[in-house]
Amino acid sequence: MILSSVSDPGMDKTAEAAGDGFKIFQLYVRGDAAWVDDHVRRAADRGYNAFCLTIDTDSYSRRERDIAKRHQRRRVRVDDARIYQAQFNWKDIERIKRNFDIPLILKGIATAEDARIAVDHGVDCVYVSNHGGRQLDQGLGSVAVLPEVVEAVAGRARVIVDGSITRGTDVVKAIILGADAVSVGRLYVYGLAAAGREGVVRLFEILEDEIRICLSLLGVNNYGELDKSYLRAAPPVVPPHVHSPFPHLDLPKETY
Repeated sequence: MILSSVSDPGMDKTAEAAGDGFKIFQLYVRGDAAWVDDHVRRAADRGYNAFCLTIDTDSYSRRERDIAKRHQRRRVRVDDARIYQAQFNWKDIERIKRNFDIPLILKGIATAEDARIAVDHGVDCVYVSNHGGRQLDQGLGSVAVLPEVVEAVAGRARVIVDGSITRGTDVVKAIILGADAVSVGRLYVYGLAAAGREGVVRLFEILEDEIRICLSLLGVNNYGELDKSYLRAAPPVVPPHVHSPFPHLDLPKETY
């Protein structure tokens, strides 16, 4: 479970609720070095297993769906706390690695070059993500850049990926391409919105079942038996849209 610093109920209450469960704290930089270090220290003290830094929001994007819904965000001004995100750099990574003993993750890596720099700075995990496709207009999808990132990392760090993971088969594809772990964001929110805690549990039950079916029909017993020979490029047969992976949204709930 990854908790963003812009999510409720916050670092403390989430840690208390999660107990010994595996958890990562993800920070959007909104302050100076002392402010960042305080968050790293608090996360470590509260039992978070890793600390993640968001690195792909130096400039807030023009999000057209937000505009269409009349949800507006202010431009970043000189005195805006978000200016610290743009000022955050590799020297800050060096400071954190030097002063704290907690695994460090960088979320938002999208090129082999940045992945290589990250592991050269001692980053423990490279997180491939394009922020749901909402930041850099026309940027490549995560699965498109995952192979070059994995090659650049060369086993020196773990690799996580997210972005349009909507089926168990998507998880299998990402694992084949070299990811150590696969994350979902929007997908579990759908489960949460539909049925709260039970909806999230049901979501992961569905994913688990889809993964089991996929591995079974590929003729393997586990991820370790997979290789890139199991992947083929496939052109889309219909124009994609936001709900392409969910053709049964209009069916009655008991059908699921």
